[in-house]
Amino acid sequence: MMKKVLPFLLLVLLACSCSMARYARGPESRDIEGLSGYDGIIRTVTYPSREPKLSERRMVVYLPKDYYRDSLKRYPVMYLLHGARGNEKTWIDSADVFRCIDTLRRAGRAADFILVLPNMNNYRNDRDYKNGRAIPATRAFFTVNGEVERYFADDVVRRVDSLYRTVARKSGRAIAGMSCGALQTIYLSANRPELFDYIGLFSPYTYPTSAAKYHRDVYGGLGWKLKRQFANPPAFYGIYIGKTDFFYPHIVLFDRRLTRLGYAHKFVVNPGGHEWYNWSDFLEGFCQEIFR
Repeated sequence: MMKKVLPFLLLVLLACSCSMARYARGPESRDIEGLSGYDGIIRTVTYPSREPKLSERRMVVYLPKDYYRDSLKRYPVMYLLHGARGNEKTWIDSADVFRCIDTLRRAGRAADFILVLPNMNNYRNDRDYKNGRAIPATRAFFTVNGEVERYFADDVVRRVDSLYRTVARKSGRAIAGMSCGALQTIYLSANRPELFDYIGLFSPYTYPTSAAKYHRDVYGGLGWKLKRQFANPPAFYGIYIGKTDFFYPHIVLFDRRLTRLGYAHKFVVNPGGHEWYNWSDFLEGFCQEIFR
């Protein structure tokens, strides 16, 4: 009984702690492309969605500064997912993600890659979609229906490959996310192991809520999906967690499971909890592992 109740209690705690954990939603309106002071090129892309009752979504794309100077060069892509109550602007507002990448590149500690910030919310319909607005954390966790994950490869990955000069193969793709976005990263990479060679899980929770049991094509069978994924292992699989994060005990068990099965991965433990200072640090570390 306790095993069934514990995940629920953890997610309730997460939902209640959103404000304390400084979960940023991002502003409701912002001229993202008008941001200045960064080395790279910022683009916003509104694209058709195959999800039922939702005709479009939006993502933010950050191109390397030399993208338009060499019309033949292709770039790898990192997809970076927000958490519950976030949107495609959250990493910009809460972690100054462009500045982080610029600093690493100037120091020669990160490769040139295209950064994609998609919106990963489970919208009910187009009325929910307005400037990529945020949704309540409880809804993000407890109304999981697999739609955004189910169509991610076609709606987002294929769209990016069609719009930009990408390295359109597994070795040219990375995916990472924080909190709820880390949960989605686990399943996106396990469901389509041929897509992503670099996986970063920042404060993840590995099993979704009970609502997901109705969508086993997306959320079910993690054991055999991991077995298939690590049969041709990713170039890098990183798990990052804070020592006082309320998901820490659970993630220790996940780490032990991967170790027992011989699945190569990196396990990073920081001081602190479910906070942006950790997610920013995790991102910095992950960027130095990919496409090298």
